Amino acid sequence: MLAVAVVLALLPEDAHRQAVLAASTNIDNLRHDPAAVLLLSAFVVQTSGEVLLLVPLVVVMTVCSRRIGRSSTVVAALFGHVGATLVVATFLAAGVRQGDVSRSVTTAPDVGVSYALAGTAGLLAGALPPRWRWVCVVGGLVALAVLIGLDPDFTNAGHLVAFTTGLGLALVAVQARTRRAAPSP
Repeated sequence: MLAVAVVLALLPEDAHRQAVLAASTNIDNLRHDPAAVLLLSAFVVQTSGEVLLLVPLVVVMTVCSRRIGRSSTVVAALFGHVGATLVVATFLAAGVRQGDVSRSVTTAPDVGVSYALAGTAGLLAGALPPRWRWVCVVGGLVALAVLIGLDPDFTNAGHLVAFTTGLGLALVAVQARTRRAAPSP
């Protein structure tokens, strides 16, 4: 993501905008080349400031990897990114079809790693000691509710979907860890 951000920053503004639109998980791109845009969009940033999301992403993924496992962490990031993208795109497409949402969303830029971050942040609840899990769950849900209240757009709704997906995966991970720790009969 950092390398892509550097390359994009060096491009002329028009080329940068075209590259972002080509990698976007907007409805048009998802119809024509879903696998490519679902993969590419997580590594593309619209602005250089979005690169700062790498810091919390690396921290959260490191903690989750060490405490829950690398595979679970990658699954949470993947499900957070892909799952939230597809849920949001489905609701947007339905809204456009019914005339409740502007057609402009079908080609709007939608890139970044924030859904993967939200998914792994939800998984983080399973990586924390039991007495601190509620802080992660309640804190994450309150932060997202405030964000949606301040800016009720489809991206922030996707963050909530990704976070709750991560929470569901955290529940599975905690139950699996509890079963492994229990003595065999």
